[in-house]
Amino acid sequence: MKIKEELLAEIRVFKAPELAKQILKSHQIAELVTLALERDPLLSSRAIWILSHCSDIDQTCVKPYYSSLILNLKNKQLHDGVIRSTLRLFQEQEVPIEHQSFLLDKCYEYIKNPSEAIAIRSFAITVIYNISKPYPELLYELKLLLTHLKTNESSPGMLSKLKKTEALINKNNLSLYKKSY
Repeated sequence: MKIKEELLAEIRVFKAPELAKQILKSHQIAELVTLALERDPLLSSRAIWILSHCSDIDQTCVKPYYSSLILNLKNKQLHDGVIRSTLRLFQEQEVPIEHQSFLLDKCYEYIKNPSEAIAIRSFAITVIYNISKPYPELLYELKLLLTHLKTNESSPGMLSKLKKTEALINKNNLSLYKKSY
């Protein structure tokens, strides 16, 4: 199968879940990752979108490429779709310890930027929460930011995400408190 041609097909014939299944079956994940890291915004955004569907089917298939995908976020010229799908992927995957600090900083950058797409900001909140769970001080920092954001946010979707994440933090802190006694 020629992945590149499939990715550049007309959007109305483009079926992400089916293409993901074909790529997994034909063992072409490495090629898909290469395309996801391309400079072409249409190609890279569709490739990372398919990659996230591959990960939904088989979470282990993307693991060898974590570093490349995370470090790709350093690129200032990324299409929103690439950022969104990368963060979507890492809200379900465990972020390697060596990349947690970078990804925390990057996600805070996305969240604090009100002109950033809501999906990017929402996925970034989940990534930060997941990385921060074992560290009460990081959860506290996230909770402070969420409280601040609630006062300035007008999007119903973001307000819902902020409230839900705050509830998860409160629940997590309570369970950490109970474990210490």
